[in-house]
Amino acid sequence: MTETLKEPRGRMGWRGWAVVGVVAVLLIGGIIWGVLANSASNDAGPGASTSPGATPTPQPTEFETPSPGATDGVAKPDDGDGVPLDEPAPAVDGVVAEVTAIEATTAGNDIPGEPSGPAIQVTVRLTNGSDEPVDTAGANVTLTYGGDDRLPAAGVTGEGTTVWPESIPAGGQADAIFQFAVPSSPDGDVRVIVAILAAAPNVVFVGPRP
Repeated sequence: MTETLKEPRGRMGWRGWAVVGVVAVLLIGGIIWGVLANSASNDAGPGASTSPGATPTPQPTEFETPSPGATDGVAKPDDGDGVPLDEPAPAVDGVVAEVTAIEATTAGNDIPGEPSGPAIQVTVRLTNGSDEPVDTAGANVTLTYGGDDRLPAAGVTGEGTTVWPESIPAGGQADAIFQFAVPSSPDGDVRVIVAILAAAPNVVFVGPRP
């Protein structure tokens, strides 16, 4: 009679160890597969398609340059006719300019390095005869000397110089004092050019130098 081999109790037989080995192999294989799949997903980048053969859509790298906006230039009219130094000029958009004082003086040396010497000081008054405030922030005065040679004089800053306010109300007036370096010679008339508005002709006063 053939005896059936029995595995000793309390010990795991060869069949049990075989089952454990198979399970361990499956677990290790599953872990390795998960790591490889996750690595491939990260390499593809966020939003990448995992479908085989998918081709990403290229993004445009060139953009159409917008057309610059059109700007209208302001054409400065020619200077008006010369007005005597002791008379008010015709109104420009309701604003009347007049030279209330012009005198010889010595100016300069108020800024380090600025030379001092003979100069002409001019006081110009603006009167707003219109019904609206007038913008005088950009108003300015220049001077030429030497008669018809019209040599430009350099503006000089000093304690005696002032500027107009940025705006003159309707019916109001304001004075500004300017100094210009002018050599003792040559002789000839001086021209005081008053620029009130960018779109209006300059007012020009002509007369003998003080």
